[in-house]
Amino acid sequence: MLTADDFTAFVAQVHSPDLGDRTPFPWQRALLDRILAEGRWPDVIDVPTGLGKTSVLDVAVFVAALRPQLARRRVFFVVDRRLVVDEAHEHATRLATALRDATSGVCAQVAQALRMPGDDGEVLTVARMRGGVTWDRIWVERPDRYAIVTGTVDQVGSRLLFRGYGVSEHARSIDAALVATDSLIVIDEAHLADAFQTTITAASALDPWPLTPAPAVVTMSATTPTTQEQSGGAWVHRISAADEEHPAAGRRLRARKRLCLLTVPTSRAKAATDVPRAMATLASRLACNATVVGVVANTVARARGIFGHLAGGPVEVILLTGRSRPIDRDILLARHYERIKAGRNRADPRPLIVVATQTIEVGANIDLDALITESAPLSALIQRLGRLNRLGLYDDPAPAYIVHDASVTDDDPVYGPARLATWQWLTTQTPSGTVAKPEAAGNGLDASPATLRTLAASAPTETGAGTMVTVPVLASATLDAWSRTSPTPHPDPPIPPFLHGLTDHAPPVTVIWRTGLPNDEPQRWPAIIDLLPPATEEAIDIPLRELRRWLLQDPDTEPVADIEVPETDTDKRRATGKPLPLRNAGEERRVLRYHHRGDTEIATAGHIQPGDTIVVPVEYGGCDQYGWNPASTHTAIDVADLAYRRGKPVLRIGPHLRHLATYATGANPAPTTSPDTSPEAPPWAAPFNELLALATSKTGQTQPDTYREALTALAAVLDHGEPLRRTLTGLQGRITATPTQQTEPATGTSWTPAFPVILAATNTSGADDDSEIGSSTTAYPRRKISLDAHQRAVAARAAQFATNLGLAPYLTASVEAAGRWHDEGKRDLRFQTMLFAGRRGAAELAPEPLAKSGLDPTNRAEAIRAREAAEYPPGMRHEALSARIARHRLTHTPDLDADLVVHLIASHHGRNRPLLPPVTDPEPIKINIPGLPALNTADTIDWAAPARFSRLNCQYGRWGLALLEAIVRLADIWCSARDEEKP
Repeated sequence: MLTADDFTAFVAQVHSPDLGDRTPFPWQRALLDRILAEGRWPDVIDVPTGLGKTSVLDVAVFVAALRPQLARRRVFFVVDRRLVVDEAHEHATRLATALRDATSGVCAQVAQALRMPGDDGEVLTVARMRGGVTWDRIWVERPDRYAIVTGTVDQVGSRLLFRGYGVSEHARSIDAALVATDSLIVIDEAHLADAFQTTITAASALDPWPLTPAPAVVTMSATTPTTQEQSGGAWVHRISAADEEHPAAGRRLRARKRLCLLTVPTSRAKAATDVPRAMATLASRLACNATVVGVVANTVARARGIFGHLAGGPVEVILLTGRSRPIDRDILLARHYERIKAGRNRADPRPLIVVATQTIEVGANIDLDALITESAPLSALIQRLGRLNRLGLYDDPAPAYIVHDASVTDDDPVYGPARLATWQWLTTQTPSGTVAKPEAAGNGLDASPATLRTLAASAPTETGAGTMVTVPVLASATLDAWSRTSPTPHPDPPIPPFLHGLTDHAPPVTVIWRTGLPNDEPQRWPAIIDLLPPATEEAIDIPLRELRRWLLQDPDTEPVADIEVPETDTDKRRATGKPLPLRNAGEERRVLRYHHRGDTEIATAGHIQPGDTIVVPVEYGGCDQYGWNPASTHTAIDVADLAYRRGKPVLRIGPHLRHLATYATGANPAPTTSPDTSPEAPPWAAPFNELLALATSKTGQTQPDTYREALTALAAVLDHGEPLRRTLTGLQGRITATPTQQTEPATGTSWTPAFPVILAATNTSGADDDSEIGSSTTAYPRRKISLDAHQRAVAARAAQFATNLGLAPYLTASVEAAGRWHDEGKRDLRFQTMLFAGRRGAAELAPEPLAKSGLDPTNRAEAIRAREAAEYPPGMRHEALSARIARHRLTHTPDLDADLVVHLIASHHGRNRPLLPPVTDPEPIKINIPGLPALNTADTIDWAAPARFSRLNCQYGRWGLALLEAIVRLADIWCSARDEEKP
């Protein structure tokens, strides 16, 4: 039996293998005890930076095992930043790994308590929301499994409000249910997310929440005013004297640091040159006496300017910004993180300068020996200083310098008046010098965390980065509009004001670079991208205004930071329709707007909207190994083959792999010649050529076994190429080899993309329930699943999910019935003919109808030909007929909710919220099912659906109904992905 006293052993078993001897700090154990005593989570956790706020995840998981009735099934750790190191995600991953591998001890007990009946998969799901596009859009496979998810306010908040950025309208309700039911939302840097908190509170008051409690919200901050606790009645959990006396916590609180103020005399015209040069000069000077020097800038452009002055010098330098692809950051950190992380081995004497943006203020457990930072609001400076002498291991005070641009006024484009106000207030606390004469700054200020807490308490309110924002009043009618996810109402209430307040901020655009997109044939781009859909790990979030300028090749740029920057007056004028000047007259770059597989469109800069996901050709440039670089004209590297894709690697075999291998092994990331034809060909050139030869041969390209020897040889000779080597080794087991040749349905002509074959560890199309082909094919091509077997399996899984979630028996019976009849509409002979590849005779002679065909889910042309041969009307949904059949079978079912069952069946592919697409059957047929009256397919529209949808939302709550839908849909996806044919 677990007790609260086991928490210490739990933390030690989880983290000690990676972080040394690890035990909870007093405030962490006190938090657990207070939750158990109070029966709820605190409103605010106020803990200084460096004292392990991410350990709230340990507490959440342990509470779930110890006292499930106080726990929430999904924990969302929300940071309103673009992170270079996602410490919370790494922390959660350690938890999941420890629970997965534990065979004894407290971790084994916790794992046993968390594992749900019938779930033989992972104990704890760890997911990350960083761009709105993932390879497997089902980021939580089961609604009854515990999970920890990290994300931004935009990503988590938009999903909660049924408008997930980058999420197709047919998947919105699943995401809303998973975020807003049975959830704990922990918001870091609470002062930057006031609007989001206000909206969650308002939504909780407007929805009945009859099935699960409303989301529990906990905010975290390093500087919560005591007045908040007194005036607002909030329960604030803080450190205590026990933490100050604790050996490790006390040492961190008293870590010695000296803060000096320096000015760069300059003008606005010269600041872009003078300030980076001055900061780079100071960094070079400090590197003579410090191993790791951090230089923090307020914008990506300023950071790149500093990096440009230091690159190629005697001291090694790296650039870290949040505007970079996760894969690029992983490669960069794999080479350097061991030298900058807290608790590192300091035997390496080589100096290193880390140039960064706000991205290191949170989520990065790094330890600097010296710090240079641009002036900024006090809260940002406190976060940056938290990365200096982080563990308090040294007696000599670590030097820190705030460098202030003398031309800064109260209209700073990133921080507004708070930046100048903070600088002016700091100059009243200590003298300031210049970069040329730093001695004038004197000894500076004591900047230990304990002193900074006291200092911040006396600072004027103008020094804070957070500003009061106006949040629109959330009305029931607005929530009702958002709950209508398919079709989306028009006009659709915008959600940014409810996430950030009435500001000029807009959701960024997610940008992905891909190879093999012919500039003269953009009509082929959708088919090429559908062969390997985008993944979060290859994406960068870019402000819309900056992206439009880059696409239009406008030389003017505005500051891009790792926090949201308001639009300028110029942006607003241009948003009214005034054309942007093109650097190259007549040239307008095209992009691919990607919604989901099978739903894309070619667009230009003016058509791109906030929150979009776009794909651009690598030839456009704009991205290098350090991230977003609009000035770069070098061909970008396509890193799609390095994406993790939930442990199921995919590799496109094509010439682009030459440059990818060069990049992954640490060579020039943008080579101008083919590596294997250079005078000194790399060792991987020969196995790569063999791999490419297999992909282009007629005999070997579809035989998976023929590739293994070449894959093994290629992986063996890759030095320091871990991301690519991970993909190659992941393809050593069972794989599929899919030729990519495409056929134009209109003309019958064939063409092949730049990569003739795709190797995949497994085909994940079973997790696609948006399209008819995805929902009617199996995870393994050429395997058929009978209709009755599939429906029995889905019914059993749905009932299991509902039981594990503790739903009432009549609701469990309702979702089970929906699963049992959800695909009945596939009994239409035309649909069966389509599942038999258009062969009507085979469908008529089959011993039983199918739910899943043997068609290759990646071959859309084959699916189109099968539908046309079957004469199944385009756009017609089998859910409509399924719901009608179920209505007849629900005549005498008092133990369940018949209206609910009908709705769950009609919406089991994300439509019918509140209406299915109105498609007229041009040649209606009769459907004869034993025991039921004959059904005519001419009756395809259920006009009672909107009223039923509204009534069910009132009865079960907007998010409660979405949860019931998610149970059925995730059960269907679970069974399809695993080809389950029986319970």
